[in-house]
Order: sequence, then C-alpha cells, then structure tokens
Amino acid sequence: GDVRDRLELMIEMGPDCLSLEESKKGFEIDISWVDEAVSGRACVFGNLDSIRVLQNGTREELRGEIRRQMGVGLRHGRFVMSLGSPVTPLTPISRVADFILITRQESARIKTRERL
Repeated sequence: GDVRDRLELMIEMGPDCLSLEESKKGFEIDISWVDEAVSGRACVFGNLDSIRVLQNGTREELRGEIRRQMGVGLRHGRFVMSLGSPVTPLTPISRVADFILITRQESARIKTRERL
C-alpha cells in the first residue's frame, strides 16, 4: 500500500531490506524516491508492475523498466530486482522467463560497465 507518510519510520526500524508495492490504487511509489529515501541504509527490492509491465507489456517495455529500476537501485549498491506484487495467474511462464533473463542480462551489462 501507500507508505509515503511512514517510509522514514520503516527505515528507522533497521530492516535489512524493503519491498514496496508498485504504483496503483491511486498512489505512486516510484523506485527513485524509495532509493533516495533509503540512501543505502537498507537493501531495496524493485517494484516492477506485475500486471501492466510483466503480464501485459511488450518485451521492450519490460527491458526498459528493468533497466530503469536497476539503474536507480544500484546507485547505493543494495538492490534486488523484483516485482511490486505477486505474479498473476494470467501471466505466461514465458514472461517470467523473460523477466529473469533480462534481469540477468542487465546485471551483466552493469557489471561490465563498472569494470571499464
């Protein structure tokens, strides 16, 4: 749900990692805002939209959102690419496989860039 009014309190509790729902139901939880608020004090899980992007988006939309979230999340070095909600029963297994493959590809791309 919408935790914008209490995210700082959640961080002050000292969690190892935070996982927040994706934007929906009339509120917005942007991973850029979450990462900035957390500032490396905890690991941040991504919040890719499991319906709009994973289930119904194109492969390029999926790649773009994974790339965006990983780019944001890795600024503080404590990030796990993830979904903001569970995979729905209508999501084809091939889309879950795409999510895993693209996440691995983007991770490898980022690691290669860091070595340069």
